[in-house]
Amino acid sequence: MLMVAEGYYATNNPFQKHGPKGFTETKMIGVRKLFVRTDLPGVGQDEYTASIDESKKSVTIRTWPPPPGINIAFHPRIYKTTTHLKCDCCEIGSFTHQVSDGVLRLVITMTPINNQDQIPDVQEEGRHRFLHDTDNYAAEFTGHTLLVHPDLLLPEGSPPRMAYAFKQLPDGSAHVSLDMPGVSKGYFTAEVEDGTRVIVTGRAPAVSHDSNGRFYSAIAATISNPTGTNLVFTVEGGPENGVLRLNIRV
Repeated sequence: MLMVAEGYYATNNPFQKHGPKGFTETKMIGVRKLFVRTDLPGVGQDEYTASIDESKKSVTIRTWPPPPGINIAFHPRIYKTTTHLKCDCCEIGSFTHQVSDGVLRLVITMTPINNQDQIPDVQEEGRHRFLHDTDNYAAEFTGHTLLVHPDLLLPEGSPPRMAYAFKQLPDGSAHVSLDMPGVSKGYFTAEVEDGTRVIVTGRAPAVSHDSNGRFYSAIAATISNPTGTNLVFTVEGGPENGVLRLNIRV
């Protein structure tokens, strides 16, 4: 999790090195269609609900923990994320949603509110883009302070769960997890370097209307070797719901 002089490339994830930054990306993909991409690392494809509020101006996604019996080394994370229409001329007519590899993708179809004055499509699309489009390459997403996911629900008194977690297991091995939203099983590497460090990379290709892909790289763990002898250890695991989970055994 090394920083460059200007800070982390993406303050939402210490491992991201390239691509759009920020927890959420929104953009218009037509006159009245809004695309929303939100990182929800740790969430499976069937572990959430989606609903429109009574005003038809917002969509709320709420996740829940995995079912009992699922073996995870750390406490599961629960999110509640709401997307609001920022214009006063439309309401939500319908929406589609999908979660894959720890990334939520929404497509919201907006319909004009009754009695609203009709304006040319080009002008309306321009206004919607001004209100809804985000610049995910902006300098504000780079800095020295890592951010907590704004949609993460925390039990009272609990510390925030960040993008990296380490746990020593009873058998002497270690389990580490690194958030890499969008990375699936065929798009990661884990290698041992100099016999002491586990180096990982992950690539999240652009899917659906994503503006671009994302690339991650990190030192997942450093194994101490006070004896100076050649250590032999194995690394097992891979990405699951946008989280790279590894077991390291010496």
